[in-house]
Amino acid sequence: MTARAQTIWRRVLAEDGGVKLANLVTLSRGAAIAPIFLLLVLGHGLAALGLYVLAAATDLVDGWLARRSGRASAFGAQLDAVVDNLFSIAILGFLLLAFPGLGERHGLALTILFGGPLAYLALSWLARRQFMMFHFWSAKAGAVLLFCLWPLVAITGWEGWIALAAAVVGLSRLEQLVFIFRGGRDLDAPHGLASASRRDIR
Repeated sequence: MTARAQTIWRRVLAEDGGVKLANLVTLSRGAAIAPIFLLLVLGHGLAALGLYVLAAATDLVDGWLARRSGRASAFGAQLDAVVDNLFSIAILGFLLLAFPGLGERHGLALTILFGGPLAYLALSWLARRQFMMFHFWSAKAGAVLLFCLWPLVAITGWEGWIALAAAVVGLSRLEQLVFIFRGGRDLDAPHGLASASRRDIR
């Protein structure tokens, strides 16, 4: 194993100690993206959906494992955020493959749902020179809806879930922008009406 590979192992999988199971679970979510796409392309939609549900569920497990083992860390949280963002972008591809014509039927909602967060990140960078990922209740609700979107549409047959998720995510991003422009920096603030200067993030 090269020195660079050893460094990556220590930093990502072990975090300079024993193997960190929470990080492995997080990485498994990202690793599932390619097989899900492959199953969809091969026409195995039900198998793809099953693997997706398992992969999405790891988002609940990794944080719990880190806290239970007493090894929660800023790096682990950042790794989780990166994988979540990659997985979230992949969800657009999953939906378009699973439901042909979805882009034509719900183009505006999908643009808001997947383009809105990217536009928000760009604006937050311009405003603060860093990506501000607040943990507002609206952001959590939007993330849950996004991760549950494919199963919800598949089970209920109602594509209105897409517009609902787009509305929640879009309004959440607007709430976060307002908070930023009010001087808000506390990433753990519950909502945009919270005190705007409780914590100075550097």
